[in-house]
Amino acid sequence: MRSPSTRWRRSWSRTGTRCWSVTSGDRRAREGPGCLLGLAAGDALGAPAENLTPQEIRRRWGRLTEIEGGGTDDTEYAIFAASLLVRHGHGLTPADVAAAYRSEIIPRVTGPMRGAGFSELGTIEALRRGLEPPLTGLTHSHGWSDGLAMRAAPYGIFCPGDPAEAARLVEQDGLVSGSGEGILGGRAVAGAVAAAMGGASPREVVLAALSVIPADSWTARNVIRACEALGWSPATTASSGPAPSGGARSGAEAASGGPRSGATLGAVPSGAGAAGGGSVESGATRAVSGPVVGGSVQEAEVVEALHRAVVVKHYPWTDVAPEAVALAMAAFLAGDGDVEAAVTFGVSLGRDADTIGAIAGAIAGASQGERGVPERWAARIGPVTGKCLPVVAGRHVLDVADELAEGL
Repeated sequence: MRSPSTRWRRSWSRTGTRCWSVTSGDRRAREGPGCLLGLAAGDALGAPAENLTPQEIRRRWGRLTEIEGGGTDDTEYAIFAASLLVRHGHGLTPADVAAAYRSEIIPRVTGPMRGAGFSELGTIEALRRGLEPPLTGLTHSHGWSDGLAMRAAPYGIFCPGDPAEAARLVEQDGLVSGSGEGILGGRAVAGAVAAAMGGASPREVVLAALSVIPADSWTARNVIRACEALGWSPATTASSGPAPSGGARSGAEAASGGPRSGATLGAVPSGAGAAGGGSVESGATRAVSGPVVGGSVQEAEVVEALHRAVVVKHYPWTDVAPEAVALAMAAFLAGDGDVEAAVTFGVSLGRDADTIGAIAGAIAGASQGERGVPERWAARIGPVTGKCLPVVAGRHVLDVADELAEGL
């Protein structure tokens, strides 16, 4: 795999093992529950919208704001990933992950793995055939899946303020079930959560995600295009360097001047490319003011612009990591880091809506903490059923967050 880009490292050069002067245990105990609650809430809120178009979502719900049922494999796999960290910590290896699959997942698969992603199903079959990582993630055709990105949050919780270490750890997991862009998507999410756990502002979080993946990767290009659709270019920020922040939340320097995130839109820099060539038009390229979220005509224009920028419409499946990760980062920015705003905007994008909502909720929850998750959502999150992974049945994300905090 290509080494991560140094293009965005300017804001992330480390003098020690942490990027900020934070007390890791304190941050993990405070923001970890918010991260996993945000993930579970985003997963559950987005589940009924999965594979729908934004137009169909608006027709059915107007704006989807209330959790109707339980979550999916996103939450269950995140709990399983957290259990690996609790047992192995920073010493986690692909062999440890493969052994856990063989001892805890495969023996309990007596029928279809309901709701499991393509990459995980392919991995189960590869392990049954006796293959070892990284071949287990290469032998199937779904290495680009967002299966790793959906479960990457615990790695960021475990490494508050250290995106590079979070990315390294999640890759150990990813080498078992994915490859290429699928692993890069997981690295980006883990890096973003680690930065948010360390107190970064929304734009700094995105820069952290970009700092742990190659600049010429599909994932990095999509994240940049999504940001540009919101009126901010990380590439321009990286070349000009950070500017002081006016916000009090992080205490660190913001990634650029102006608004702290894409919540208030400006004109998109000229030349912002769309997926497959061409330019992003309408609500992206002309100057727009006011909040992104809220169900307005302006929001619908932004949703359309984001789809033109990163969505692979000709591909029949929606679990494409570079697409889901970019849309989730955009949702986090569009909500200015607020959990409810980020998640509701994320699921309004459709496509792999549960995973987009889960990633956006995890990053925002890591930024805001447990109090940032709406109480009505938190009340709807119960122990997981284990419908996809029986080994995690009965586990609650808050208990898992406590275990991660104790594991420091």
